[in-house]
Amino acid sequence: MKPVNKENLENSRKLKKTVWITTGLCVVFFAAGVSVPLLMDAHKNPDFAKVENVYELLKDRWFYADQSEDIDSRLAEQAIMGMTSLEEDPHTNYFNLEEAKAFSQSLEGSNVGVGISFFRNEDDEMTIRSVFLDSTADKAGLQNGDVLVKVGTKDTKGVSNEEITQTIQNYSGQKLPVEVRRGDEMLSLTLEPGQYDTTVTCEVEDGIGLIGLSSFSENSGKEFESAVKRLESRGVRDVVIDLRGNTGGYLSAAKEISEVLLPKDSVIFQEKKKDGEVRLLKTEEEGQADFDRIVILQDGSSASASEVLIGALKDNLTNVTTVGTKTYGKGTEQVSIPFSDGTSLKYTVAEWLTPSGKSINKDGFAPDVEVQDESVRRVTYPGLEDGETILPDTVNENGEAVHRFLQYLGYETDRADDYFDASASEAMRQFQADNGLEPTGVVDKESFDRLTDLTLIRIYQNERNEDAQRNRALSLLTSES
Repeated sequence: MKPVNKENLENSRKLKKTVWITTGLCVVFFAAGVSVPLLMDAHKNPDFAKVENVYELLKDRWFYADQSEDIDSRLAEQAIMGMTSLEEDPHTNYFNLEEAKAFSQSLEGSNVGVGISFFRNEDDEMTIRSVFLDSTADKAGLQNGDVLVKVGTKDTKGVSNEEITQTIQNYSGQKLPVEVRRGDEMLSLTLEPGQYDTTVTCEVEDGIGLIGLSSFSENSGKEFESAVKRLESRGVRDVVIDLRGNTGGYLSAAKEISEVLLPKDSVIFQEKKKDGEVRLLKTEEEGQADFDRIVILQDGSSASASEVLIGALKDNLTNVTTVGTKTYGKGTEQVSIPFSDGTSLKYTVAEWLTPSGKSINKDGFAPDVEVQDESVRRVTYPGLEDGETILPDTVNENGEAVHRFLQYLGYETDRADDYFDASASEAMRQFQADNGLEPTGVVDKESFDRLTDLTLIRIYQNERNEDAQRNRALSLLTSES
């Protein structure tokens, strides 16, 4: 089931069969192209001899062997997947070619374009949702809420996102004219699309700095340092670091960010190896930041490298407060081995502890100030397929989403569970009439998709006002100043 939160609602219909590989890991990569030799002869171990016997029997005598393309490769892949599906360790995995590529891309944290994320408003206009740090859009002064009216020679209204994205990428390294509407003002700007990091955003609200960190990728440390310098140049004394939804990434990035915020020789974390040896990872550079107060936003998806950073700041500084919900609790470290055929193996090599020696594995960090996110963004649903409907007085796994979305858009229903009752049917009938759909009161795919689209738009338009965790963090800083 997909959470409505952020991009999932928008992608729910288009990407139902796409498997996203999110890291949630502290990863230490060896050199690219490393292959791993067979470390033991199967005949020297009776268990491996059995594995080899099963392999030979299936390859030579299995009824379906001749009907399977490349049976040798299939059996080998299945055996490896079995060996890396151990219940004690969900973070040891074998990635096939497609998964390995997705895993690697998830850690890159870079893209080619102008450096914005956007959504379509009710008038089908491209509205900027966030601007990535040091991108060409950032340098040109684009802001959240700006509307892109024209990109190059193309009006953005009525043109697919894919076509606009392709147009922008086609101008890589060239001057791209854009027209932007900001309130009642029209702006004509020239952008030069290029490479940018997608993990760090930075803004100032009421004198408070807000740094968004979506993952720990190759360039996150450098971009985080740039964000801190920008805030300090504007005289910002208090900062909110948003780690919600940040499942982790490179340990090296967590170290670089820690070095921006902590004094030299501060312990970032302790690394406990299989043989019991414990190594202390310390900052090697003198911290540059000098904030009066730091508030960290966290949730159940804040994991691994995010938790490393939380532990490092909480154990070394006295001016740090965490807000949100309990973190994921991933206190292990993985190494990734790429094979020459493009597949890869990721396996656990150590447990990490906080600077004070605490293990958070499977426990996580409880927040100092707990604030639940009970908004409509947390609703989950599988979506409707073509031809599928929800009839009145029936139970459907999309029922809660229908109720909650209708209520969010101002339609009255009597409940908020999976039972689609008469009141919900009447509310759906009114929704359909208001949106040019046949007012049947029955939820079909077209009605459900329109309902989710409008809910997503409303979420994006109101997400700042309705973000209880973010607003609580800001209120803590403003009320104590």
